Amino acid sequence: MPNVYLLLSRTDTLFARVMHGLTGNRYTHVSLALDRDLEQMYSFARRYEIAPLPAGFIRENLYDGVYGRSGTADSLVLELPVSQKAYDRIARRLEKMERRQLDYGYDVLGLALAWLGIAHQRRNKFVCSQFVAQTLQEAGALELPDHPSLVRPEDFAHLEPLRVVYQGPLAWAGRVGRRAMAA
Repeated sequence: MPNVYLLLSRTDTLFARVMHGLTGNRYTHVSLALDRDLEQMYSFARRYEIAPLPAGFIRENLYDGVYGRSGTADSLVLELPVSQKAYDRIARRLEKMERRQLDYGYDVLGLALAWLGIAHQRRNKFVCSQFVAQTLQEAGALELPDHPSLVRPEDFAHLEPLRVVYQGPLAWAGRVGRRAMAA
């Protein structure tokens, strides 16, 4: 049975500090990966390291950009067993979105609506946790307790059947898979 992986983190960007201050949540960002090494992660976040906007669908790398300079940031890697059918659906959605990545934007309004507890869906607009939640739900990989737009990064840490495979500094998060293969 294949697995997908979620990386929860809280970097030291101004945006992450504000989100942490507003929510009190330990983790303020979530990324989705198809491999345990987290070599190709996908999320909705800033397109350029120097500014929070513009933002949208991006491929993230642990060793570049915001993550590259946030090695000591707190992180959590979660593993989710999925059927082959669900894994293929997730992979196809990621490929499709990557081909059209400029068609997708960050849902700034949705962030406010979610904070107010108002479920919503805007065409091609997402925040990181809504994107991950909706991708997993639509693939049949995860049942959610709330509408995808109301799921926060922190919520994934408490959902079954997700299991923790790593917790600690962000710089070491991608080494989880390499250690497992060496064992």
